[in-house]
Amino acid sequence: MMVQRILVLDGSPAGESACGMAACVQVEGDKLSVLDAKVVAGKQAAEGINLLAKAVLQKVGWGAGTDTQPDLVAVVVGPGSFTGLRASCAVAAGFALGAGCSLVGVTRAEALAPALDQELQQHPECKGWLMITPARRGRVFVEDAQQVRAVMIASWHQPEGKWLVAGNACKDLSFSHAIYSGLCSPTPEQIACAALKRQQGVIPPRDPLPLYVDPPEAKLPAQGLRAKPV
Repeated sequence: MMVQRILVLDGSPAGESACGMAACVQVEGDKLSVLDAKVVAGKQAAEGINLLAKAVLQKVGWGAGTDTQPDLVAVVVGPGSFTGLRASCAVAAGFALGAGCSLVGVTRAEALAPALDQELQQHPECKGWLMITPARRGRVFVEDAQQVRAVMIASWHQPEGKWLVAGNACKDLSFSHAIYSGLCSPTPEQIACAALKRQQGVIPPRDPLPLYVDPPEAKLPAQGLRAKPV
């Protein structure tokens, strides 16, 4: 089915950048247009991203009570806020189920990759790009074209060579040689574009689930869980 209408959700930003974003994107050939978008700052905004989604859908006349449904729901799966990712991915799954459409997840760097690659062409001396975003407990998330990881700021060992560095925590890590990009957070169009590429098989598949970089903090007891009461 040809995708013409995309609901975009992003609750991934963490720390001081925490926010929730919902947008309705229209697809016309190769052109993506934002019909309406709402961004609200704060952790609570990410947790209440369902209200933002409802507001933008009502504004453009899509969704419940109308004859027009989104053809695709695109959600940013991370890296980022644990609570924001859980909330936004759950809300995205609910809206996709209600609309009877596909659900696609993308990472922040996957959405920004085309813009980062284009900027990288202007700096052939750079070995590649790094997307750096806030994490908890004195750490940041570092994402490149292949992987994402969490690193301690205090024990950071910079990679060799010159790099193009982006993201709203890029100044938290020290680099002896770096080109700093102004790119920080993906736009609704960039998220929608990455989601379309994933749906079309242009980029590898990824489950639309929260991308938890760190292992779970809670562990099962060594002897396992207690048996259910009889």
